[in-house]
Amino acid sequence: MGALDHLGLALWTMQSTAARPGLHSALYRRFGEEARLAEELGFGALWVGEHRVWYDGWCPAPLHVLAYVAGLTARIRLGTAMYLVPQHHTSAAARTIATLRELSGGRFELGAGLGYRDPEFDALGVRRDRRGRLMDEGLDALEAAWSAASVPAPRIWMGGMAPVAIGRAARRGYGLMLPQTLTLDQLRRIVDDYRSQGGPGPIGMLREAWVGEGGDRFAARVGLHMTEEAGSWWPLKDGFGFGAREQLERQVARGVGAIATGPAEEVAAGLRELYDAGVEHVAVRFAFEFVDPQALREQMLRVAGEVAPLL
Repeated sequence: MGALDHLGLALWTMQSTAARPGLHSALYRRFGEEARLAEELGFGALWVGEHRVWYDGWCPAPLHVLAYVAGLTARIRLGTAMYLVPQHHTSAAARTIATLRELSGGRFELGAGLGYRDPEFDALGVRRDRRGRLMDEGLDALEAAWSAASVPAPRIWMGGMAPVAIGRAARRGYGLMLPQTLTLDQLRRIVDDYRSQGGPGPIGMLREAWVGEGGDRFAARVGLHMTEEAGSWWPLKDGFGFGAREQLERQVARGVGAIATGPAEEVAAGLRELYDAGVEHVAVRFAFEFVDPQALREQMLRVAGEVAPLL
């Protein structure tokens, strides 16, 4: 197995916003073209995200778009990072996932997350404060449905870094998909915690990266993206989002500081640190709504041709 087998690309969201509007048919078609290129270049996996009912315009139906891409590709693994289990009717989800797994030739992998945006839960009539219980009930139902139908279950990655998420992944035999903002020390502690609890699955991690010129501009735009995301949605120790401005700024600074930018050698060194700390799959992210298609394709080519050989 080569380095690209352990390297994926993230995080396609097909966003259409007021600042950057786009026809969804064009956004989905473009994603299909980029998925084909990712497979041609030899990347191991492609990851999509899920959110709904808000102005930042994420893809609300990741399984359907992955079914489209499954028909355009033959080898690359297709995953969700994350599929928000507490927000779905599990019997319908089980059937859809089983169908997608069959259509993709077993290439679909389920990244399962809790969700954290109040308006999403409100719109669906689901209590956010019950999401942990709903996650366990949903996973139980998914596993039972697949077992009853004698359908092979997909590989499952548990999203998050909280002790409850780590314990849930270890107990169920799932892998972990970790966020990009962890420091190396935090990452090593989580890996040790997961393995000490008997966690047998693979460990993955998201990481923003940009090869070559333009890294500073990319990092600045990612910082704005993180500020909007964290400021709008994240509960912080000192308050909620924009209400805890100093902590929000520190959080964003940590995230921006973790971005791997620069020449291929420097980007490879940053990714290699993650592998050395126990990560087995890195999902590199430069697919943002502010990155134009030509620049995105150039980054795909550079990571595959310049960074991967150094890993």
